[in-house]
Amino acid sequence: MKSILLFRSGPLRVLSWIAFGAAVFALYLCSAAEVPGIRMEDLRPAKGGIPGEREFRQKVAFGAGVTFEASIEVTSKGNGLLKMANLNLKVFDSHDDGVYYENGLLKIDFPDLDGDGRREIVISGTVCFTEEKTGQFTRREPIVYIFRLSNNSRRFGLVYKSSTFQIDGL
Repeated sequence: MKSILLFRSGPLRVLSWIAFGAAVFALYLCSAAEVPGIRMEDLRPAKGGIPGEREFRQKVAFGAGVTFEASIEVTSKGNGLLKMANLNLKVFDSHDDGVYYENGLLKIDFPDLDGDGRREIVISGTVCFTEEKTGQFTRREPIVYIFRLSNNSRRFGLVYKSSTFQIDGL
């Protein structure tokens, strides 16, 4: 009986929660690695476009019977939007006009973060800020956005963002 009580309080309880958290995190890492994301190498030259234009189109399953087409169109000036359902998100920016994204494209992943059988959209990366006139680098800011599909809806809503930087009109 005493051994059961040890897990309800004290140091063993703390260790149990740490082990549980580590197991959940490891499970997330394994499942996130299996979920397709969108990377720079997925962008292809735009069909019928001018040099420098790139595009991506693919259907993404978010859960049972819920599929959306994700598309990214990048202009020759180095700006691009992810369009999916109700979202229009600026995920590509390699044009230095005071702000650009490190590596051009933000990282876009579709993991099931909460284990409900429906994927979320996780957009992360680093925003670089420069002096607009001189181009001199001033600072870097990591960003993370998480969008979740609303219940009984075909719309995504923002559930988390790590900074005040806007990737759309939020």
